[in-house]
Amino acid sequence: MSAKRLSGRRAARRAPARPECPINRWLEVEGSPSPLGATYLPDADAWNFAVYSKHATAVTLLLYGPTDCARPLLTVEFDYLRNKSGRVWHCRLPAAQVRGAKYYAYKVDGPLDPASGQRFDPDKILLDPYARAVFFPPGFSREAAMRPGPNAGRAPLGVLGPLPPPNGDPEWDCRPRHAWDTVIYEMHVRGFTRRANSGVAPERRGTFAGVIDKIPYLLDLGVTAVELLPVFQRDPQENNYWGYMPLNFFAPHYQYSAVGTPEGAVEEMAAMVRALHEVGIEVILDVVYNHTVEGDERGPTYSYRGLDTSTYYLLRQEDRSQYRNDTGTGNVFHTANLAVRKMVVESMRFWVRQMHVDGFRFDLASIFTRRTDGSIDLQDPPMISAIDTDPDFANIRLIAEAWDLHSYQLGRRFPGVEWLQWNDTFRDDVRAFVR
Repeated sequence: MSAKRLSGRRAARRAPARPECPINRWLEVEGSPSPLGATYLPDADAWNFAVYSKHATAVTLLLYGPTDCARPLLTVEFDYLRNKSGRVWHCRLPAAQVRGAKYYAYKVDGPLDPASGQRFDPDKILLDPYARAVFFPPGFSREAAMRPGPNAGRAPLGVLGPLPPPNGDPEWDCRPRHAWDTVIYEMHVRGFTRRANSGVAPERRGTFAGVIDKIPYLLDLGVTAVELLPVFQRDPQENNYWGYMPLNFFAPHYQYSAVGTPEGAVEEMAAMVRALHEVGIEVILDVVYNHTVEGDERGPTYSYRGLDTSTYYLLRQEDRSQYRNDTGTGNVFHTANLAVRKMVVESMRFWVRQMHVDGFRFDLASIFTRRTDGSIDLQDPPMISAIDTDPDFANIRLIAEAWDLHSYQLGRRFPGVEWLQWNDTFRDDVRAFVR
C-alpha cells in the first residue's frame, strides 16, 4: 500500500505542466476585438485598443502626452493580418509602453469615393466613438475638421481613463423608483444653475456640481425625477446651447464640470446622480441617438464620418454622396446597422450600469424604425427590439419622442413595447388652453 502511495506522489511530481492556452498568447500579441474602445487590463497590465471600420484599408493608433497634442508619443500601425478580426481593428500594448500617454486617437485610410458613400481622409485625426472622456486641445478648430487635410493639434482626443465610477458599491444599487406620483422636471444643467440669483456659488454655476446645490429647491417643488437635457459631449464651437448635436455617446460634456476638465465631468456627474438618488429623485437623460454633430456632407469630420461613413450614417439611395436628413440636422444615424445598434445599446448600458441613471428620453425616437434604405419598419425594428429585450433596461424608464421630419408614430403606431411617449399634441392643447 505504501509503495502505491509513493508511486502516486512520484507520478504527481512528474506530471507535465498545463500548456498555455493558445488564445491567451494570441490576445497578448495581437489584441482583442472586444470590448471596443480603449480598455485597461489589470491582470495583464496592458491596454487593449479596438475600433470598428468595415471599409478601412489601414488604421493607425496615435498616443499623445499631456502637453503636446500635435505630435504623438507613440504611433502604432495596425497590421492587416495580425491586428484585424472581421471588421474590428485592434492591438494590445503593455502598460509600460503606454506610460506617459494621456490621450489617444486614430488615423484611418480607405476609399475616397463619395459616390459610393465613402469619405476616408488619412490626414484626419479621429476620435474613438467609445471614448469615455473627450479632451479638446487649446488649438481645437471646428474649421480644420470641415476642410480636407491635416488637423493635428486641432482635433478632439479620447482620454486614457478615467475609470468609470465603481459599479460594485452597494450604495449605487439603491435606485429611487416612483410610480404614478412621478413629477418630472425638465432641466438644462447650465441654465438651471448659471444665474447670479440661483443660490449657487459662482465657481459651481452651470455645472453638475451646481445641480447638487439646488437639490433643496427641487424638493420644495415636489419633484421626484429630473430629465436632463442632453449632457453628452458635444462640439464646444458648434452653436447649440441645448446640446442636441452630440459628438460622443459615452462622455459627459466637459463644460458642465466645475473644474472644466473631461475627468472632472465624469466625477461630478456621478456625484450629482448619487446626491439626487440619496433624496429620492430619479435621473432621466434626454439622449440623441438619431444624428451627430458631423452634419451633412459639408460638415466636420471628427469621428464617424472618417471611420466609415456608410456604416454610421444613412445615405440617400438615389445619390449616395448625400446624407438622408429625416432629423433636420444634416444626417441620420444608421441604427439598422448591427455595429451602430450595438454601440447605442452599449452607450445606454454604460449610463445605466456605471452612472446609474434611471431612464432615457429618446429624441426623435421614430428614427429607430428606419431600415438601411430609409423605409420604415413598424413591425419589429431591430434597434427598438434590442432595447426592449435587454435585461439591463428591464426596470429603466424608456420615453419616446415618437416623431421626426417624415414620420409621426405617436400612440400605438410606435412599436416599442414598454415605452412611454411624450405627447406633443396634448402638450400644445394644454398650452393653448392656459394661454
